[in-house]
Parts: sequence; C-alpha cells; structure tokens
Amino acid sequence: MFACPSSVRDLSGASRSRASHALFFLLLGMLGQPCANDRPAFLAAERALGANDLATFDRLVADLTDYPLYPYLRFAVVTQDLAATSDEEIERFLTDFPQTQLATRLRLAYLARLAAAERWSDYARIYRPDDSTERRCLYLRSLIETGRRDEALAGVEPLWLSAGSQPDDCDPVFTAWADAGGLTTERILQRIRLAMEAGERGVARHLGGLLPDSEKYRYEAWRAVDADPSLVLDPASVDDRHPQRAAILAHGLVGLAPRSPATAADALASLRDVLSTDAAASDRAHAAIGQVLTRVGDPRGLAVWDGLRATEETTTEQEARLRAAVALRAWQRVADWVARMPEGAVKRDRWLYWQGRAETELGRDEASRITLARAADGRSLWAFLAADRLGLSYRLDHAWTPAEPKRIRALVTSPTLSRMRELSRLGRETDMRREWRELMAHLDGPDLMAAAYVADVMRWHDQAVPALARSGFWDDMELRFPVQHRTLVEEQAWQRGVEPDWILAVIRQESVFARTLASHAGAIGLMQLLPGTALEVSQTLDLDPPSRWDLLDPAVNITLGSAYLARMRDRFGHVALATAAYNAGPARVARWLPDACLEADLWILSIPFLETRRYVERVLAYRVIYGERLGLPPTRLSDWLPPVPGADFFGS
Repeated sequence: MFACPSSVRDLSGASRSRASHALFFLLLGMLGQPCANDRPAFLAAERALGANDLATFDRLVADLTDYPLYPYLRFAVVTQDLAATSDEEIERFLTDFPQTQLATRLRLAYLARLAAAERWSDYARIYRPDDSTERRCLYLRSLIETGRRDEALAGVEPLWLSAGSQPDDCDPVFTAWADAGGLTTERILQRIRLAMEAGERGVARHLGGLLPDSEKYRYEAWRAVDADPSLVLDPASVDDRHPQRAAILAHGLVGLAPRSPATAADALASLRDVLSTDAAASDRAHAAIGQVLTRVGDPRGLAVWDGLRATEETTTEQEARLRAAVALRAWQRVADWVARMPEGAVKRDRWLYWQGRAETELGRDEASRITLARAADGRSLWAFLAADRLGLSYRLDHAWTPAEPKRIRALVTSPTLSRMRELSRLGRETDMRREWRELMAHLDGPDLMAAAYVADVMRWHDQAVPALARSGFWDDMELRFPVQHRTLVEEQAWQRGVEPDWILAVIRQESVFARTLASHAGAIGLMQLLPGTALEVSQTLDLDPPSRWDLLDPAVNITLGSAYLARMRDRFGHVALATAAYNAGPARVARWLPDACLEADLWILSIPFLETRRYVERVLAYRVIYGERLGLPPTRLSDWLPPVPGADFFGS
C-alpha cells in the first residue's frame, strides 16, 4: 500500500535535484485529498448497483465521470451479467479505457466469447499478444479462417516444438499446418526428441503415431532405449541411418547412469565418435554420467564432466560440475572450468571468486590476485569474500537513479497513478497491484527507472526494487535496500540480541518489505512466517497466539520473525547455518552439517537445495549492505563467517 512519507527525501544528489519538481507533484498527489468529496458517492454507487437500485446508481454515476475510479463503476455494470452484455458495450469499454487492468480482464472474457461463437474476424481484431498459448493458437486459427493463412502458418512452428502437450485449441492450427505441408517427418522427430528428453512419454507416443508407417521405426528406437537403457551397450541396436542416433544413444546413457555408473562411463567412451556428431546429445550424456560418477566417488567423474562444452546453454550443468570439483578440492579443474565459462553475470557474481580461490591453492598468487580483483568488483557474497582475501574495500558506492523529471511527471499525473492512489485510500490492494502490473507491461528502461523512483517515494518497495532491476540500473543502494521499519527492527535486535542488519537482510530477501505478502506455502508478512512457526514462537515469548491477520502487522511479524532468527542462531551458533535454517528448517540444516570442520565458503557452496543456497548467499550479502545503510561500525564478512563445525561438535 502507498504510504505518505513524513518528510521529503534528501534531494541533494544531481538526479534528485533534477526530479524535484516531479517529486513535488507526486507528494502533492499523495498527501492531498482531491477526490475525498467524491469517494462517498463512489461507494454509494457500488452499493446501489449491488442492490440493483439502478436509478440511484445512474444518478450518482452522472456526477462521477471525473473521479479516478469511474472506470470501475463502468466495469461493474458491464460485468454484472456479462453473458447478457452486448458486444457494443464491451467494445465501448475497451475503447474508452485502453491499457487498463480492467480492459485486460474484460478483453480476455470477450475473447473467450468470440472463440466459443467462432467469430474469427472479431477475434483477430480484439486479440492482443500475451503469454497464453491457448489464446495464441486461437488467434492463429482466426487468421486462417479469415483468409490470412500464410501469416498464420508462419507462426506455428514455435508452438509445435514443445516437449509437453499443447492445448486442444492448437489442434486445428496444427492440422492446417500439416495440410499445407508444414508437419514434416523431421519436425515430428524434433518434437519426439524434446518429449523423450523431458520424460513426456505419452506425448512422444502420440507423436510416434503421426509418423508415416515407413518411419515409425524411428520412434520405436526411442521407445526401446527408453524402456531398456542397456541397449546402448550394443550400438547396433540403433540403426546407424537414424538421423537422431546420437541423441537416442545419449538418452540411453542418461538412463543407464544411475543404475550402473561404471558401465555407463565405459559405454560413453566407446560411443564418443558417435556422440561427437550431436553436441547437445554429447553434453547431456557427459553431464548425467559425470554427476553420477562424482557422487559415488568414481575418480573418472571429473574427467567425464570435462567433456561438457562451456556454452550459454549448458550454464546449469557447468555450475553443477564446478560444485562437484570444489567439493573434491580439484582446484586445477575449478580454475580451468571457470576460465572457460562464457562471460556474464553468473561467472562474474559467483564463479570468479572460486577461480581466484583455486589459483591461490595452486600457488598462482599473481593470477589469483588479478582474478579476485575482478571478482571483488561486485556486490554479491562472493564479491565481498574476494575483497576480503585482498583486503579491498567493498563496492558499496551509491548513485541516485537517473530518472528523468519529465518521465516522472508523466507517470505521476497519469490516470493509472490516480486510480492507484484512490484504490490505496480505499484499502483495495489487489486492484492496485493489478493496475501497477498492467502499467509495468508497457514500460521500457527509462520509464522503468521513473516508475521505480515513484514507487520508492511511495514506499512501495516490493515494486520499486524489481522495476529498477528491469531497467538495468543497479547503483541506487538506497532504493534497492530500504530501511523501512527501522525503529521496530532495532528494538527487536536489542531485545533478541540479533544484529539489525541481519534482520533487515532477511526482510529484504523474504518480502522486499511487502507486509501483506503471502506465499504459496502459506508464509505471511514481512519475514514470511508460517502460522505454525509463529504460534510456536509466540508461546515461547508468552504472547497471545497470532492470527493470520495479526501476522500482517509489521510489529507482530518482526517480533516473531526476529525471535525465530535468534532461535536458529542459538541452535547453530553460526550465521550461515542459522540463515539456512530460517529458510529450509533446522532439521534439514542438521542433516547438511559436514562430517568435520569446514570452511564457511565451502559449506555454503555445498548446500544441496538451490533455493536455500541462493537464499544464504543473498541474505549474507544484503547484511553487509545494510550494515553500511545503518551506519554500523565497518566489519568484514569473513569476520562473522568462521569455519562451520562438524556434526560431531553439535552432537556433543
């Protein structure tokens, strides 16, 4: 929800100075009440429509045409009995209120009506691109049915090449494509490969039935190897004339690897020449077998992993093999594999540190210094640890978001922001978020920076932060790392003996300060507490059991969340372990304890859950940043990341 700031933020920076006039208009709109007189009439009109008192409704609406939420009254009329609403009324609304979340919702309902009635000309006219495959297929069908066949068929192949099943509404389009000669044997085989590699056997079986009788053996080769991966031990089991022979043999190796790693490794070596004809198939086989071999301790594992190409497409597999190599302290492999990685955020933010670490272990001190200096030019956990190794300052420099005043002014004075402010005053957060989401869909880089600026001043941090990220500007540390609820946080930090920067880092990661956020798992509020956990913690604090509504209260949520974080700290005595336990639960972290004392960076990299590993990396990095934001005495990240004790220590 929008919050009225108690004072205007510091405008001494150049960008803030340039935007000061736009900020004035923004604050005027936020703090003023230009619609207060119309608000009771709006609410009365809603009640009248709900009571079917149309005379009163019409009388009230006549005086509300300039009220920001007037479109909501029109929408309520149109959708009250949508089946009985005329096309003219619907299309008038779409014309009068374009690029609103209400129009988007109404458009989808109208498209469903047009498709059901097979009114294809109207469907093609009303359709707007979105992320729905079903509506995309219906649009292509509408083109086919209205004489734009070639235009439609040109867009079918991307829909066809899907591993999973597509909606039934795509079938007429696929049929027309096939009738026009688009559904070739090669394209059927392409999709069979996608389906088999994704484990979609039912889809693959259906596709096999589409092949000409003379070509069905090609699907049968996939089916046979999938059912019995050991067939790959006899390469002749797949006809050497099969165009996907390498992919089928790789598929068999992937299936064989968990059952018999050593046998799969031997087969891989014997099939190297065949697999070299299909780079993607070769990568898949090397990744699967290398992973299994390293897991079971076979010394050939890293050599097999080495056969994986270092490309953008194999980034996930490259990270897996690097984690395996670090776990085995195979520092030469680590150094070589990171050096081969394509340049980009993944390499820069996570793996340059490990390349420098490996070079240190290998005695390449000068190379290590250069690599670690590159790694330290960032704001991730690994960048800060790289800086620690070199004794460098952290890169915490701040720059105001260079939002252009004219763009801020246009956004602040837009009908969308007027509606959002009024929805906020009425406590209608769902519609407010829908309005913002619709607005974001139409903005690019410079406008996204303006939107981030506006949302930040409104203290809508969970929208400001992603908007700025989408703009590609990363240096506004105040916007990216708010200190909302500072007094509450510092009070609980003092009471629980937990550092305030740590609490803020958890809030930033969990909810980005969205107090009403509820996850699919049922976690609620700023620190994303599960109701069961909140109840248990409240009992230990001798507090009343909190309801779900109570957990939306920042004071309640921060009190209980900070106490739970302190409990994890007390149980594990280590910031990395406690942070992991806050995310994944203490029972899992207890299972992840090393057998013997282990350096903290090695333990963090070894966390088996990707979500928890990223969570720990971010919270620890955010804690460094919040220490700076709060003006706390400077500390080094490595100072509060001692080695992780072994399981025997906790057992004793």
